[in-house]
Amino acid sequence: MRPSTVRRLVRTVPLAAVVAGAAGYALLPAEDGAELRPARAVGAASTGTGSIGTAPVGAALVEAVPGEPAPAGPARMRSALTAPVAEGGAPVFAPVAAADRTPAPGPTPGSGTARGISPSWPEEMPGAVAEAVDVSMLPLSGAWEIHAGGSYLDFEVTWRNTTRQRYDEVVPVVRVLPYDYPAVLARPGRTAMGMLDRKDLDEWREVKLDQPGVGSGSQPGAFALDPGESRTVRYRLTLSVGSPSGRLPVQAEGWIGRSAKAVRAGGAKAQVNVKVDQPVQFSMTKPSDGTRGRLPSEVQVELANLDGFAQHTVTPALTVTDRGTWNGKHDLSPADLIAEVLADGEWLRLQGSVDEQGRVRLDTTGLTRVLGPGESVVYEFRLNVPSGWMPEAVVLMTAGAGVDGRALPDRAAIVPLLRAGW
Repeated sequence: MRPSTVRRLVRTVPLAAVVAGAAGYALLPAEDGAELRPARAVGAASTGTGSIGTAPVGAALVEAVPGEPAPAGPARMRSALTAPVAEGGAPVFAPVAAADRTPAPGPTPGSGTARGISPSWPEEMPGAVAEAVDVSMLPLSGAWEIHAGGSYLDFEVTWRNTTRQRYDEVVPVVRVLPYDYPAVLARPGRTAMGMLDRKDLDEWREVKLDQPGVGSGSQPGAFALDPGESRTVRYRLTLSVGSPSGRLPVQAEGWIGRSAKAVRAGGAKAQVNVKVDQPVQFSMTKPSDGTRGRLPSEVQVELANLDGFAQHTVTPALTVTDRGTWNGKHDLSPADLIAEVLADGEWLRLQGSVDEQGRVRLDTTGLTRVLGPGESVVYEFRLNVPSGWMPEAVVLMTAGAGVDGRALPDRAAIVPLLRAGW
């Protein structure tokens, strides 16, 4: 059969049918419970013009051995697609010689990959090291608890090799995840503010709270682990005052490899209860420069509810006075003070009265707000005095807040109001 004829047949009939007709074989119906039995197609091998039989795609064609039963199992079918296409009418497919009846051996490890056969992988695939390193975490204080803005939390992380092979470089990754409780903090994915340190020998080294993973360069803190060996490292977590109360997950992992080829080999997670001594945080900006009678001095006061579980009622508190005369009296009166607050995009005038200490206390009761867990509010104030008011006097301001009826500690600042022309 000419190669051109074969190509035409390939385009019009199934490949297995071309193979069977060209080689002179067809698959006979098998007996009940037996596999397909190969046999020679009548006249096909001798003349090359026998009818083309049909065979399932992927079936291997073998020559039947007269007088002997076909070998049992998959070895009884050997591929006949071994001869290259030849010119000049040579057989396109050569049958396997009858003398070669040795069953083909099955695939062995390391023998390469064949179609339909799973490749022979190395003894330990990169993805198979998962959970090969056991990771455990232990708080040294006896409880997973920390006070924001207060004491730190000491804990230890232990990595243990549970396999029979050595790992030359296990990279420790310890990071602080966003709050997972309560929901008002977990939904926006709020994170804590603070510092995480790792003790290397006798020295504390800072690591990122949100360490993303393994880089490509030299890995700080990496160590080797022999089979059954373990390594324990001490960590210290400190949270700043701005961290709200709630539940904060801390995760420890062991990684093998670097950069994109790094594989997580094991991990553990602990839940840290964060507490705050003062549920509402007060902060104030530095008053801006102003000019008496013209440009007021502006200042911002922020109140943030750091309690992740409960709401709190807050009210800003603001008093203004001068430095005072030699006899201790203050000369700034409510009529002299121009105090305003920004509300809904408009500056509103605040009234004031003299308190028991002679200071002008502004009426801020209309600015009371209820802050839910994690909420905050910012108040913008501006202050000024008439241009001719006591040229040598210094204007002082004291700001604070009331939380649930209790007063927070005040903060004092000088209001830089200069005379016109200075």
